[in-house]
Amino acid sequence: MQKTKQKIGSAKAVVIIPEIYGINQYIKDWAEFFIGHGYDSFCMNLSRRDHVYRYSESNEAYRDFKVEVGFDRYVEIALSIEELKNSYKKIIVFGSSVGATIAWRLTENRCCDGMIGFYGSRIRDYLEVNPVCPCLLVFPEQEESFDIQSIIPKLDQKEKVELFVFPGKHGFADPYGYDFNEQSGKKALDMVKYFLKEIEQSEKI
Repeated sequence: MQKTKQKIGSAKAVVIIPEIYGINQYIKDWAEFFIGHGYDSFCMNLSRRDHVYRYSESNEAYRDFKVEVGFDRYVEIALSIEELKNSYKKIIVFGSSVGATIAWRLTENRCCDGMIGFYGSRIRDYLEVNPVCPCLLVFPEQEESFDIQSIIPKLDQKEKVELFVFPGKHGFADPYGYDFNEQSGKKALDMVKYFLKEIEQSEKI
């Protein structure tokens, strides 16, 4: 699995797991965001092909994700993170949509020091996961496939999880997408900044 990396020579790194579309501008913007906060950035290319789908190709992109990738890809990513541990003192995992669900599955095996997930709707299929690292989960109020309120009580019971629900639809934080909600996107970004400060204060680098 290929990694796109941007390094500033930091002692901390972020592993970014993209959506079904691949490493598009939205994911690249997140990489720049984390670099701006002092993290070396590694974007994981989930597909065997170096291809970025347009948002209008969502059906094809999701079909290819199910056939070529799947949520079990977290095992392979865990191995990549283990390799990065030789070079970094602290590793955060960020995932968006399907990437958030994959990131969620990484939180039980102590391979990362923190996890951030934006609208990982399929986390509902893995509620048995009990994270051993701090997790920030961000959801929209409206999801087409399920009622977000149905999983909040179970996630709230997990000691390491901070959960926020913002007005909008799946993809509300993506300024290039169809369902961008500027106000909710800004609030969610503020939560990420606060979460990163909490992580850094927990163990000084």
